[in-house]
Amino acid sequence: MSIDLTFIAQIIVFILMVVVLWKLLYAPLNEAMEARTKKIESGLAAAEAGVAAQANAEALITAQLNEAKSKAHEIIAAAEKRAVEVNEEALNKSRREAEQILDNAREEVGAELERARQSLRQEIAGIAMQAAEKVVEAELDAKRHAKMIEAIIEEGLGAA
Repeated sequence: MSIDLTFIAQIIVFILMVVVLWKLLYAPLNEAMEARTKKIESGLAAAEAGVAAQANAEALITAQLNEAKSKAHEIIAAAEKRAVEVNEEALNKSRREAEQILDNAREEVGAELERARQSLRQEIAGIAMQAAEKVVEAELDAKRHAKMIEAIIEEGLGAA
């Protein structure tokens, strides 16, 4: 069997072509493919991290929103409670003022009544003195006469 030189030359050319293609085409192409794969993997990892961060952010926002709602409800409840307290304080103050006005009016009426009684006593004493003078037609001394009239008035008004 004889191997033809053309066949050997073709094998050598084929091997040289494989080596040249490996060095010039397959190695850079393989490196580019590996770099692309790493880039895609890092992009997927970043996307997963972004999804996780978004979920965490949504959970945080939900928690903050619930906390804000809770605080708002607490503030509203406190404001309503304070409004009731202020209303009760104003009502109590108004009642105290009304009671004070009534007490003052009662005292004033009592004082006025006492002044009227004193005035009436004096007028009755004067009238009684005039009547006694006319009935008795005799002059009694003023002190004794005033004591007698005062005693009569006390008896008459003391019963009233």
